[in-house]
Amino acid sequence: MVYKFKIISDKNEDFVLHIDADAKNTFYELHETIQLACKYDSSELATFYIADEEWDKDLEINMFENKSSKHSGSLLMKKTALGELLNAQEDKLIYTFDVINQKSLYIQLNKIVMEDNLNTPIITYNRGMAPAQSLSNHYNADLLADQDSEFQNVFTDFGELEDLNMIYGEIGEVM
Repeated sequence: MVYKFKIISDKNEDFVLHIDADAKNTFYELHETIQLACKYDSSELATFYIADEEWDKDLEINMFENKSSKHSGSLLMKKTALGELLNAQEDKLIYTFDVINQKSLYIQLNKIVMEDNLNTPIITYNRGMAPAQSLSNHYNADLLADQDSEFQNVFTDFGELEDLNMIYGEIGEVM
């Protein structure tokens, strides 16, 4: 079975992405295809949610196993096939591609077609610009160096530690 997905954004109304995937493909393979189509940094965390008719989040499909997922029976993207959770036309998913800033794409299963199997999901249509992904794991090294030196100056404004010891005595002597 081939699933035909339509993916949209509430941040950019011009963005539309169609992906065809086999029911045997995993959520991780769908994730990789979305990342490729949207030109997102794949080092950022992402997650899928099964959604109800009003787009409210229900079951979560995680990228990695974490302590809470071990106890809650949470599903993993790499181990969960699309066909395990999606079986009806108009099933909905929420794909959170920026977990920290809660940026998401909305996915609807538009059609289920009985045709040849696909090895990997394919992009069949891509229009508009995908919403921007925040790169929370990337820092400007020059900015951090400047902040570190300013931070360091706060401590040296009071003088060297030896000078303070001469004025106030050793900390151990007071106790």
